[in-house]
Amino acid sequence: MSRVLVISDIHANLAALETVLSDAEGHYDTIWCLGDVVGYGPKPNECVEIIRERANLCVMGNHDWAVLDKPGINVDDFNPQARHAVLWTRHELREENRRYLDQLPFTPVNPPGAPDILVTHASPREPVWEYILTPSVALENFSAFDDLICLVGHTHKPAIYRWHFFESFAEGSDAHNLQGMATVDYLQPPVDSSLHLDVSPTHRLILNPGSVGQPRDNDARAAYAILDLDAMTFTHVRVPYPVELTQSQMRAAKLPKRLVDRLSFGW
Repeated sequence: MSRVLVISDIHANLAALETVLSDAEGHYDTIWCLGDVVGYGPKPNECVEIIRERANLCVMGNHDWAVLDKPGINVDDFNPQARHAVLWTRHELREENRRYLDQLPFTPVNPPGAPDILVTHASPREPVWEYILTPSVALENFSAFDDLICLVGHTHKPAIYRWHFFESFAEGSDAHNLQGMATVDYLQPPVDSSLHLDVSPTHRLILNPGSVGQPRDNDARAAYAILDLDAMTFTHVRVPYPVELTQSQMRAAKLPKRLVDRLSFGW
């Protein structure tokens, strides 16, 4: 299980998912999915079935939760386009795929054989809903877990948040009064370049691989990552996929135009 294919936010985009799996072939031993297999896109059943068959680990995302009509969520709180897609997906999703989504964990999990890694959809603090988009929010979330690395999705934007804990003398104190402090840096993962993960109890990481099926970082290409647990490297990858095929499938399903158009631009 040394090399992990980390994918997130597929959003029923079969063309993107198949492209990612083909592009990553031979470079991974296992698949971890960070949730939101469905929602927005035109092929929910096909995407769920691939994840059911091939992923060794998958957690629940907020759109998976919404499609299941679970307590604590009101689909009317979604924007109109997302609400339309959720209601359409509820109608389309086959029962066996609904059952699979329903048994996915909605709290953070430690993958078997990787005790220092935490996997969740949104954040360690609010596993289904919270967006980690700034160092300040990341800093608060580092207080919610002790693992060296946490993998998250949800934002559709690849990111690395690096936490550093150190001790410093409190201002105006004597030489024996040390005070613990922590800072968080935001890093944009370099594309197709392996980043060494220097982790310790005083240097921890939150890693986001970006979105397979609906990128929102102004790059329309599908995003994924390879996490090598032996070499301790994280490689962020972008790959073009047939966007027009997904868009034609969405138009055939009468999904909202804004959801169709945004795929061309990655926003």
